[in-house]
Amino acid sequence: MKKERVLIIDDEKENVRYLTTILEENGFDDIHAAFDGEEGLEKVAEVSPGLILLDLRMPKKSGIFVFNELRKKPEFQDIPVIILTGEGGFLKHLAELRDFHEEGIESLEEKPTEEVLNRFIDSRPDAFLEKPIEPEALMASIHSVLVTLDEVISDRCERVNALRSRRLEEGIVYKGKTFDSSEKSRCNLTAAAAKVASPDSKLAEDFVWRTADNENVSMTQSDLLAFHAAMTDWVYANYQASWTHKAALQALTTVEAVEAYDIERGWPGRDRS
Repeated sequence: MKKERVLIIDDEKENVRYLTTILEENGFDDIHAAFDGEEGLEKVAEVSPGLILLDLRMPKKSGIFVFNELRKKPEFQDIPVIILTGEGGFLKHLAELRDFHEEGIESLEEKPTEEVLNRFIDSRPDAFLEKPIEPEALMASIHSVLVTLDEVISDRCERVNALRSRRLEEGIVYKGKTFDSSEKSRCNLTAAAAKVASPDSKLAEDFVWRTADNENVSMTQSDLLAFHAAMTDWVYANYQASWTHKAALQALTTVEAVEAYDIERGWPGRDRS
């Protein structure tokens, strides 16, 4: 997540200090503030923020007015805005007053504040939080707003790699027994198979290979070669599954689609008997 320049627009100085502290503790260091809606619009033009935290009920110009103005202007409409408010009751009362002349209007008391807010703004904010603001909730909202598609794809691809590594660490099940499939074990098995397959091989007929829980298993030379083939096929199948997942992730075009993509499906079974 890129640490963007942040503009806080809130008439309560304590709120500004509180939000600034949370942001600074999470690595943001380019933070600006405005203390009414009119100053807020001026500061947007002045500092070109990459993120706006916007209170609703302020003097001179309300947060609703500021938000609608930002969305009207092409140079500002793409700036992410997180609306923060402790005025849920006020908004519901205002909405009911505006609509009081309509017959049979339903009470807004049980409606979510965000739903009521949508009656006053021209488009949805990037995120919405009701006060008091919890640090974890604020940072989760900021992350969801600022995280880029490339970052989410990169993170999911790293998870695919970690899943592949974990599967290989769990070992392969061959003829009912679990064998180590770590890189070191695979190298040893490949070396043994190469010696067995060599025309000049003078190795004894029987081999002993140890399972993951330290049980010795006797194998003929043909058994060893078959086991090596099964191991090679299984490892390749895991790599193939990871390549398929990463290609599919990189083809997606929205953060939501990447986050919803199931990386757990499509992996080969461990039993290669």
